[in-house]
Amino acid sequence: MAALIIVSASMFAACSGNKQEAKAGTGNAEAARPVEVSTATVIERNAPRAIEVVGSFEADDEVTLSSQAAGTLVDIEVDVGTPVRKGQAIGRIDARELKLKVEQAEANLRQAEARLGIKDGGRIDPEKQPDVRQAKAALERARYDWRAAESLVEQGDVSRQQYDVAQKAFEQAEARYQAALENVRNLEAVIEEKRAALALSKKQLSDTTVISPLSGVVKQKIASRGEYLKAGDPIAIIVRINPLRLKLEVPESFAANINRGQAVTLKVDSFPDREFQGKIKRINPSLNEQNRSLEALAEVANSNGMLRPGMFARASVVSDATDGLLMVPEKALVSLAGVNKVFVVEGDRAIERQVKIGARDGSMVEIVEGVRSGERVITSNTDKLHDGASVKEAGEQGSGGAAGAGVRRSTTDYADSTVVSPQPSAVRASIQPQI
Repeated sequence: MAALIIVSASMFAACSGNKQEAKAGTGNAEAARPVEVSTATVIERNAPRAIEVVGSFEADDEVTLSSQAAGTLVDIEVDVGTPVRKGQAIGRIDARELKLKVEQAEANLRQAEARLGIKDGGRIDPEKQPDVRQAKAALERARYDWRAAESLVEQGDVSRQQYDVAQKAFEQAEARYQAALENVRNLEAVIEEKRAALALSKKQLSDTTVISPLSGVVKQKIASRGEYLKAGDPIAIIVRINPLRLKLEVPESFAANINRGQAVTLKVDSFPDREFQGKIKRINPSLNEQNRSLEALAEVANSNGMLRPGMFARASVVSDATDGLLMVPEKALVSLAGVNKVFVVEGDRAIERQVKIGARDGSMVEIVEGVRSGERVITSNTDKLHDGASVKEAGEQGSGGAAGAGVRRSTTDYADSTVVSPQPSAVRASIQPQI
């Protein structure tokens, strides 16, 4: 009986061992079986880059209107959102005191002009002034007497003393004439001073009217009617919104492709079905050290006032440069934890390559680094692959899954694939650099 039990146990153990060996053999065969995949050729495409960036609108110009004269604000004709024109009066300061100062300055000027006999801003001729004319006549008489005495003294008809008296009289007459001229010049300077004082008073009077220096819209009303203002106190802020400035932040990798005059197409969330056009007008000469981006300012027409400062916009800038871009279908990419990779077919194996991606164009993506033109990348079953995995293209007639099976090229050419745009107008660049 014991012998029978021992024989039965031995037979059971042998059967169990055979089953485990068979299962292990099946597993090895499945592991060695190639993964069926589809592939696509890495193509090189020449196309202008369309750089996708974001930005926000700013007013083309902004001014804070301030009071140039001290006084009470007796009138203000605008409020937030009021459109204004260049040269339009938007407010008025109490001008009664300044009007009196203008009248006082005019009276002082008239008094000074009357002393010299001129009217209404006329110019002064010193030689025509009475005091100067009288002094000049005395000078001419003294000169005549002195010259006569000079000739007579040589002949001995007059004494030397008489000659000296005539000479001194001439010198005194000449001094009085110069003094008369100088007095007129001083009065002329006084008149110019009075005229300047009058002009200043008139200017201060005109400053009581607050004028808009540009056409735009009132952004903020700061002062109210009845408020006393000192010179320099703000009254309102006006912004010019046609055209608008679009401030764009361009990644460093695309900074070399941005130039003045490039066209910009943009959209805003407020009008999702509309596109707006603009042009690059200004480019900052240096990059932002914090985010390594280049600031570019685009000018966007806004005659209908639909766009407003502060709006967020998504813009596309078509660059002038055309690059040889290596493009693959987006479905060839495998992304994990911020790392992008593709599987390249080499023989019958899938070789894993880490890549750096750049521009996108629909379902196509640019490979900046990691592949070469003409290589074939795997576009299906990438989740079943690992570096060095055995693969075969779909439709291949393999030899029972044995190792070493060759890879046969797909009968569908890559150029006929639906993921390729036959004639792309531009390749759109990614906003953020990716690895």
